[in-house]
Formats: sequence, structure tokens, C-alpha cells
Amino acid sequence: MPKAFISYARDGSHGENLAAEIQQQLQAAGFAVFRDVIGLKPGDVWYHKLEFELETSDVMVLVVSEKVRTSKWVHNEVSMAEDIGIPVIPVLAEKVRHPLWLRHLQVLDFCGARDWGLLLGALGHHVGRTLTPQPPLPEVEGEQEVLSLSPSTSGRGVGVRENRVSDRYIIHDNGTVTDTLTSLMWKRCSEGLNGADCSGKFAYFTWDDAMSKFGKDASFAGYSDWRMPSIHELRTLVDRSQHPTIDQLVFPQTSATWHWSSTELGTAGVWLVNFGDGGDGWSERGSACVVRLVHSCQ
Repeated sequence: MPKAFISYARDGSHGENLAAEIQQQLQAAGFAVFRDVIGLKPGDVWYHKLEFELETSDVMVLVVSEKVRTSKWVHNEVSMAEDIGIPVIPVLAEKVRHPLWLRHLQVLDFCGARDWGLLLGALGHHVGRTLTPQPPLPEVEGEQEVLSLSPSTSGRGVGVRENRVSDRYIIHDNGTVTDTLTSLMWKRCSEGLNGADCSGKFAYFTWDDAMSKFGKDASFAGYSDWRMPSIHELRTLVDRSQHPTIDQLVFPQTSATWHWSSTELGTAGVWLVNFGDGGDGWSERGSACVVRLVHSCQ
């Protein structure tokens, strides 16, 4: 499997958003992808990790934004890639003056319409494969309808106190929260965290391990049918007005990184949601990611 290293500067805007989209396209095309927000784990010595990932990559995609122009770290990554003979493909995220150290390379302009076929063609040339853009997010029968839910039928248990913190969410004192827009009850804390403030350390799972443990019939707060959410269910939690991109009062200490869904893509891929930028993407089943469980109230 070919491997791509995505180099970019975290700007909370054009560059970071495009980096997430490129990752999604490359994973769909069969690439292993390194991008710091998913590749770096707690405890990693980050500069050693970046060096290792770059040395084991076949190609670098450089996302060019205003912040990249002055980023010494991005400059160092590009210099190292060229020193060890890894091809660099620059992709323009916004109209900027190209830095001097980049002017010898042809740049793909993705400021307007994004020609994914052109980018994948360039990547395929370097790795000896024919690549095609990803299909749209699959429709999953029965999961698109958004249901309303009366607060009186919100899944509260006997003796469980609740606090309605918004027009949408009801927080229960047993570690759960009801979303009145979707008829879903969620665990407030990601796996590994607990308590009212969701303290502790995140638990990371491969997809197969997560499905084996939480695929269905997991027990919590008096319910025995907790499970992994589908991609459509997980996406309903995204709130791009916040960072991480989720209601932080309702879901404290949410990791601004990738969370598994139960929705598969073929035999090797699985859909995820990134609560760092609110986007979704695909990953191999062997990646280590965060899990949040859901329970159907109805």
C-alpha cells in the first residue's frame, strides 16, 4: 500500500480544511496517510515521529496556505523530503505569494474548483497506480431521517435526575445525554473517560477491537444495548461553531481527533468523524481511534 505524508500548517481555516479533504480522498484511493492530527498519539516524541513517517512515505502532499509561507516546520519537512528523494506535490489552498523555497515546483490550484482527478493522477504517476476520486458518502437505509422526541419520552430512567441545557440536549446524572432532535442517547464521555467532567485517559481501539467490545449489547447506566454509532448518527454531533467541533458543555473533554463509526467501506475501510475540524473520512481498520457509544431511545 502506498503511503502519503500530508504537510500543512494548522490555521483553523483553508489550509487545515483542505488537508482533511485530501486525507479523505487519498484514503479512499487506497493510500496509507500520515497527517499529524491522526498520526501523533499521546506520549509520542513528535519530531522523531514526523521524521520516521516521512522516511517511510512514498510521496508528500504539501498544502500551501498563508501560514505555510512562514512555517519553519513545514519548510523543514519539505527540505527533508527533497533530501531523501520523496516527490513533493504542492496544492494551493488559498491565494498567497509562493515562498522562495517553493517556486521551483509546479503547484496545483485548489482555491476554487478542486480537480481531484488531477491530484490523484499526479500521485498515481509517482507510485505507479491509477487512482480515481472517492464516491460520495454512502446512503444508509433508515438512518437519514431526523426524528423529533418529546422530553417526556427522552429515555430517562427511574430516579435519574436531568438537566435540560439547551433546546436540544438533556443531560442525565447517570453519565448519559439525550439528543431530542434525533431520538438518540449518548454517553457523555468517550471510552476511557468517566465522571461528570469526563476525566481520565482516552482509550484507543482498532476498529475490529471496538466492534468486538462495543458492536452491540454493551451495558451502561441501566441499558444493555449500547453500540457504536453509524457514520450518519455520529455526524449529527458535529458543531463547527466550537472547537472541538461538538457541544463541549454536553460532551466535555472530547478529543479533537478521529472517532470510529460502525459504517464500513468495503472490506478494509471504515468511516470516521474528526471532531478537530468536523469533517469525516475513511481509515484502515487497524488504525487506533477514539470511541463514543450511542443508545437508541425508541
